[in-house]
Amino acid sequence: MLIDHQSKQLRPSMLRIIASSSVGTMLEYYDFFIYVALTSTLTALFLPSTDRVVASMAGVATFGIAYVARPLGTLIFSPMSDKIGRKKTFVITLVIMGVSTVGIGCLPTYAAIGAAAPAALLVLRIIQGVALGGEYGSAVVYVMEHSPTNRRGMTTSVLQSTATVGLLFALLIVCILKLSLEPHSFNSWGWRIPFLVSAPIVAIATWIRLGMTETPTFSELKDTGRLSASPLQDTLTSKMAWKMMLVAMLGPQGATSVSLYTSIIYMLYFLENVLKVDSTRASLCLGIAIAVAAPAYPMFGRLSDSIGRAKVILLGILFWIAAAYPCIAGIRSSVAANQWALVTAQIAILAILTAMIMAPLPAFIAESFPPQSRTTGFGLSQQFGNILFGGFLPLISLFFVKYTGNDLAGIIYSMILMIPCLIVTYFWGMKQEAKGQHQISGAYRTPLRSNRSPAQQ
Repeated sequence: MLIDHQSKQLRPSMLRIIASSSVGTMLEYYDFFIYVALTSTLTALFLPSTDRVVASMAGVATFGIAYVARPLGTLIFSPMSDKIGRKKTFVITLVIMGVSTVGIGCLPTYAAIGAAAPAALLVLRIIQGVALGGEYGSAVVYVMEHSPTNRRGMTTSVLQSTATVGLLFALLIVCILKLSLEPHSFNSWGWRIPFLVSAPIVAIATWIRLGMTETPTFSELKDTGRLSASPLQDTLTSKMAWKMMLVAMLGPQGATSVSLYTSIIYMLYFLENVLKVDSTRASLCLGIAIAVAAPAYPMFGRLSDSIGRAKVILLGILFWIAAAYPCIAGIRSSVAANQWALVTAQIAILAILTAMIMAPLPAFIAESFPPQSRTTGFGLSQQFGNILFGGFLPLISLFFVKYTGNDLAGIIYSMILMIPCLIVTYFWGMKQEAKGQHQISGAYRTPLRSNRSPAQQ
């Protein structure tokens, strides 16, 4: 029987565990989303085009390609987390992300080296995607396996907020630089600063993570020789694992991807490229809305501990669908009337409803898999759900806006994507939770291969 997580003996402070995990994960999302905050600048420097919308779509495509790389990171690092430890794995991914981010800050532009510049940018974005694909699952499982059973929703929801907080810091730093520097200076060298400041922060975050202890669950599995020899194979050959992954990918994870990349990522592109809002003003409106929504994550996570993960997610999906079109249409009207407080408020509404969907998700998925392959199952569910629903959503939304001539075509596309997520969450996610299948703590129906030698067994 695995360690009772309710026990507080020899267990580090949960606040310290959450803070240590969140800082590193937030930094990785900051590194990943700096590209979002600087898309218009990087597009002009690395992907020049006379057509603004076409150039914007090329820049957004470079953002999306990193999502194709994230499952590769999951395939590499999630089984590693289940075999060598949660802590060791997210130290490795943090360093990889930091090196690739600083590399972007050092790149020559298209004017200096021609087509080699966008090619190098693409390679570094792919490396960032690989790193993030391996980071998040390890961090979630690390926090979950230290958490009391009746607080897992709240504790892991804090990590879920790091995506938006990372983007918030990226937006704030870019805004400060744009307000402090002349446009020529910013476009010449100022844009490099947000990438380069990652170097000392990564060093500090790595030092913090190296001082963290491994989870009691993993430590006991290791001490008793019950670690899986092949977590990836165990996951991919289990019918139960496939069922859990499909429910997560097509239901709650899909809804999370659609809501996050519409309400936060596409929102910035919508403001800048469709409504032609100044990039600094657009970033400020979005940044304030993110800050307003941030406290909602632990609140909804705690609610999921009380009434159930799937129920909170389902309510969030329903409310988000109901609010999406009126909010986007209202944002367009408010921009035309220069009512920036109203623009920010409507973005905040969508951001809060996004938090309602996102907050319970990590615990919902992580509880679906046994500890021997928990990170692997979590990572596959999350990353393939992101590819199916989120990674290229901003690009496809901009495509529909351009070729229909309808500014609201993008949000209609997102609302349509939400429908299968709603159906899967209601019919299968709720059923799964009602049967208690999401709280598996043992093994699959097929026995897991042990790392023990025959003599040890």
